[in-house]
Amino acid sequence: MRLFAILTPLLLLSHSPHPQNLHMTYSIHPDKPTSCKDDFPDRLSSFFEQVGGYGEKAEVVQVGLILRIDLSVFQDVGYDPEDQKEVDSHWHSLDTFTSMVDTFIVRVKRNPFCYKKVKYNPHLDKIADEMSRDAQTADTAKLWRRLEQLQKDPLYGYPADHGYLREGWLLKDLQVLKGALGCYKKQGVTKVRLEYM
Repeated sequence: MRLFAILTPLLLLSHSPHPQNLHMTYSIHPDKPTSCKDDFPDRLSSFFEQVGGYGEKAEVVQVGLILRIDLSVFQDVGYDPEDQKEVDSHWHSLDTFTSMVDTFIVRVKRNPFCYKKVKYNPHLDKIADEMSRDAQTADTAKLWRRLEQLQKDPLYGYPADHGYLREGWLLKDLQVLKGALGCYKKQGVTKVRLEYM
């Protein structure tokens, strides 16, 4: 069971350079009906959901530390959307949320090469392929040996670099999100909440 828990993030996340391949995504909900589009970009969703697979070594956590910005509001998704009482405690002021997104955009623009400070595991995709093949042969001894070797790597637990930060997608996606928030503001929305489903 412990082996499965360790391998799952490696096998699933290492092969997901683009979140279209994932089944769970973020969505943003206003406190009243609007004609605005839920424009939470898929790539940005993948960026924020990495915390679930990589914890403190996720790109988003590293970027938050490098840019000295608290991005925890994007992790406020662990609630039951069917429980109205629980939902009510997860609303965020639209102005505060928009201000945080604006601050994030400004800091990314001021530090366009911050991605160079992010640590990645350049061998993760290869390791995941090898472990996947080992798992198919049901040779658990070989799998354990490979896992022990993997854990000795100083980059163990870090994600693969799929180019999201390097190619400038973070800034582009934050601008799209900002546009959605602006639409909400024009239509009288005062609060938003995030869901991850």
